[in-house]
Amino acid sequence: MRKRDKKRKTAFIIMGLLLLAACVSAAAAVFISWNGIPGDRSTVKNGTVKGSILADMPGEVIVAEPEREPVKEMDPEIKSSIAEAETEELLEDKKEDRIVDLIVFAGQSNMSGYGGDAGEAGRVTDGAGAEFRSVSDPTKLYTLVEPFGIYENTEIMNDLYMKRGTLVTSFVNTWYEETGTPVIAVSASKGGMSSAYFASDAVCTEVTDRFLRAKEWLTENGYTVGNQFLIFLQGENDVLENIPDEQYLADINVFSSRLFMSGIDKFLMIRIGGEKGKHEAFKRIADLQTELCRTDPRFVLVSTLLSGVGDDHMVDKYHYDQAALNLLGADAARNGAYFAKTRQDPEITDFSTGEKYIPVIYDGI
Repeated sequence: MRKRDKKRKTAFIIMGLLLLAACVSAAAAVFISWNGIPGDRSTVKNGTVKGSILADMPGEVIVAEPEREPVKEMDPEIKSSIAEAETEELLEDKKEDRIVDLIVFAGQSNMSGYGGDAGEAGRVTDGAGAEFRSVSDPTKLYTLVEPFGIYENTEIMNDLYMKRGTLVTSFVNTWYEETGTPVIAVSASKGGMSSAYFASDAVCTEVTDRFLRAKEWLTENGYTVGNQFLIFLQGENDVLENIPDEQYLADINVFSSRLFMSGIDKFLMIRIGGEKGKHEAFKRIADLQTELCRTDPRFVLVSTLLSGVGDDHMVDKYHYDQAALNLLGADAARNGAYFAKTRQDPEITDFSTGEKYIPVIYDGI
């Protein structure tokens, strides 16, 4: 009897140890999925990076879900004026090494190109990149033509009449010149929206889905996805709607958290400019964006150029013309490419002060 009891006791101990090991393993998996591998700050959940101005922001915010807009047929006159985009067989001659960078272009009307002119945006360089239409035709790559993203409209993110000519072609061409890696561009912008719009569950889901559809298609079709970035130009409406600093940061916290969890590596921030005749009008939000990028390694400031653009390049109170958008795209791409190649934030000129912008240096990022 004693031997039998001893064996039974040993079996219980072994089972207990196995159960404990399973629990520890599960807890570790959850910890890493939320916080990243210890020491790997690039994948840390939003709000947990020491020193970030997002560190004390809530992980949830109260927002009104965006109103849904019916997606209407494009006006035949507009459609006839848009250059036809052909199917793009990108890197077909390099089957063994088809590496691309996947970049989502998100934000409000200056990202959509409301003040732009497709005829002045130039053409994409051969091989520099392509558009993936996550909404209208997620089955192929298209040659990138302006206005970029004009077909990508849903009830949640409907921006058909805002898109006239964007910074994207200039960005893609310059990125390719600097890195040698083509860009797969995904549209995710809507004009006239504050940070609360982007923090809503519907929009977080919309942008995440657009990114993941592109990534899945690229992987299934033999491409290797390198950098996975979101480039963001948004914030003017937060000034116009008097959104408090804390709410703006909390909204960005929620929006970026969802995208980081989906696989986005970094937010490349284009800082907003000003109002025609009042270039300091948007300074409050611009300063928050600067400090966010300075203190948080998941956000990279890639352009302050709009702070140095004069009234002669604004088509109305809030929107920049195509010449400014072309310069902006190139500036953001040069600085973003520097980060992509070195994994160090670029030391760029802050056009509002004339001084060098220098971020906090994080070891091991």
